[in-house]
Formats: sequence, C-alpha cells, structure tokens
Amino acid sequence: MPEPDPAQTGRSPATPSDAARKAELEAALAAAPADRARRSAYYEHLFRLAATHAGLATVVLPELMAPLYFRTGTPDISMLAAVYRDESLAIEMRATPQRILVIGAYAGYTTVDLARRHPRAALLAVEPLADNFRLLSANTTPYRHVRVAQTALWHSATRLAANGRYQADWAVRLTDEGPDSERVISAMAPGDLLMRAGWSGTADMVVCDAAGAEREIFADPLAPWLRNLDVALVRVHEQLAAGAGAAVSACFDEATFERRSHAGMELFLRRTPLTALPPAPPEWPLLRAEPGLAPFSLRDVAPYAWAFFVFDGTNCQLHPNPPGGVPARAIFPVLLAGHTRFASGLHHAGAPPAAPVLFGASVQREDGSVLARAEATLTSRETGMLAFALPDGASGPARVVLQTELASGVPHNQLAWARFIEPKLT
Repeated sequence: MPEPDPAQTGRSPATPSDAARKAELEAALAAAPADRARRSAYYEHLFRLAATHAGLATVVLPELMAPLYFRTGTPDISMLAAVYRDESLAIEMRATPQRILVIGAYAGYTTVDLARRHPRAALLAVEPLADNFRLLSANTTPYRHVRVAQTALWHSATRLAANGRYQADWAVRLTDEGPDSERVISAMAPGDLLMRAGWSGTADMVVCDAAGAEREIFADPLAPWLRNLDVALVRVHEQLAAGAGAAVSACFDEATFERRSHAGMELFLRRTPLTALPPAPPEWPLLRAEPGLAPFSLRDVAPYAWAFFVFDGTNCQLHPNPPGGVPARAIFPVLLAGHTRFASGLHHAGAPPAAPVLFGASVQREDGSVLARAEATLTSRETGMLAFALPDGASGPARVVLQTELASGVPHNQLAWARFIEPKLT
C-alpha cells in the first residue's frame, strides 16, 4: 500500500533534519540553561514535532537527570511545557513536605518536577489509566524516591468506568455508575492508599488533577488523610463535576489555610505549617544507579573483576590488597555545600576462613588535608556502620576516600569481600 502524500494530508513526513534540529537545540540549551530564547525555540520545535508526527519522543532538559518521554499527537507536550517552560509548580513554600501524594499523575511530568524540587521527600504518584501509567512508570524510574500506583482514588473502595473523554488520555471523567461490565477501573480511598504506602494514612502535600474526581476524593472534610496536609494544589473541573469546587474548598478552613489561584489551580497553604524544617544540603550518594555520570577513580586496586565492582546501584566491593600491601582506595570528587555527615553501611561478605578487614573513610580537601575520618574492623559475615560528622560550614570542592586493608597480622586476603553499602554525604 503506497504511503499517503504529505501534501494531501497537510502533514510533514519525518525527516532527518527534525531529529538533527532537536539535537542541536538540546545542545544549545545545555550550554546556556538560563537562555530563555533558546528554551523558547526548543519548545517551539517540540510543539511542531508533536503536531506533525506520531510516536514516542523525548524531551532533554538540563535541569533533569534523564529525558522525559512524550506522545506526539496528544496533550503531553502542552502539559510538559506548562510544568517545565511555564514553571507551574514554582510555589513559594512555607512547609517542607516529606510525603507528597500526586493524584492523576498522568505521564509523570508533575511528579518528576516535584521530585526535583523536593529531593528529600518521598513521592507517591497515582494514575488509573493503563497507557498513562506505562509512561508515568518510564518517566519516574530514574527517581528512587518516587513510587507509582495504578489505581483511581475515590471516597471509598469501588470500581469505576470511563464516562467521557474530553482531551485524549488527559481528561477522562470516571464514574461509579453504570453496568458492572464497564466498571473495570479499581479505585480506593486516599487514606487506605496512604496506609498501604506506610505513611500512617496521611501526607504533607497533595497535588490533584483528576478530571472531576476531585469532588469524590475530597468528599469528606473530616477524612483523617487530610489532617496533616500543609499544601494542596488542586485543579477544579467544575464543568465536568458540578460541586467539585465546593467539595474541595470545604476541606480547607480559611482560618487554617490561605487560598490563592496558581497556574489555573487552587492552592491551599497552611498558615502555620506542621512540617517546616531548616534548609538542608542535597543528599550526595557516592554511587548512584540513576542516569548521568558521576566520576570516581581507583588507586592501588588489583586488576581483577572482583577487586572492585558496583552492585545494586549504590553499593560497591573494594577488595583489600595482600598482607603488607597499601590500602585499596576508591576516590570520589564531591562539592560540599554545608554537608554535615558521612555515613556508609559496611559488610564483610566473605565466609570463614576470611581474614578481618579494616574499613576506612575520610573527607579531604583537594590539597589532601583531612576534614574528618573514621575506621572500623569487621570479621567474616559481619555487618556494621561507618559514620562521622563534618566541620560546621564545610563547603567547596573536596573528595571522599573509601579504603580497605587487612587487619594486622593476618596471613592472606582470600575471601575478604569488603563492601560499602550506600555511602553518602548528608
């Protein structure tokens, strides 16, 4: 079957120049992330691709650790641009949310931006529609503090049907009415979901864009899951669900919450937050499984596969050298920004008759001066912890040195499988 003539369809065929232009704009934006003209040109090109092609594409932004997927011919690019070009989540926060619930997470664009803005918070993103959920899972996979759940939220556990599709897979109105054969989407109460997540049935922040289901989600102003909320950002779809605005407003007493409009949504801020923590430096894991390259170097490590390797993304084995040898070391460049503590789990994974291992860690300036250090000796099959405090106000370029050596007087280094578990600065 011959392909349709682009002149007759009004659409342009995919051409190598489209991909080349996209890569060119991404490189330009990476070189100057704050250049608004470059960012605008990039989004203009993405909108054109979305309007003239079918398929799955990526957005590469300098502020994100991994590309985001979007579906062309859908509202995906509009939603993505609202979050990352127009900064719809740039909220002046009073609270420091530790648990963030995202309802109607769609393809994950809001969730990823919240994960970026709140790196120490745990996030739970909820999306009922299967195709959206697949993309949500792909987009949030690089972020270990994000969990996802394929379910709808309602005032109680039930099964729902799609009652109307208003804008592709973005605005799909759900209903608990209709024949059982059509009610194929599972739903649960927010508090039940939060209990299953291990959050004691509550969250600190909720972001909700649920195509009218907000009327049922916020149906009970006295629901226990609402009691610890410091921040709520809710898109109200009054045209899809009459009374949705009143139901949401009833959950946030004016004496307790300040209300304002923000990016087409209703924002409720607790006047005196329940969770307001002092600013903290970003957690710095030395080893990471997320996209992006974090450099390190090895020194005096034997040239064998088992001498050094990374496993489970955030852990490593650093095998000690034979008796009388120098310590085996792994060196990680870091940028201190008020970090106050180093910590790492330890594990001697070797079976008897493996020799005891002396584990060491230090934080050093670039000139080699030591800011802090600690050591611990573990015997076969033993686990432990290595932790120490850093001087107040530590900042600037530095390096973390992990090292292992045999305890004194042992005859060999066989089976001395020395492992650092999630070493990091906080």
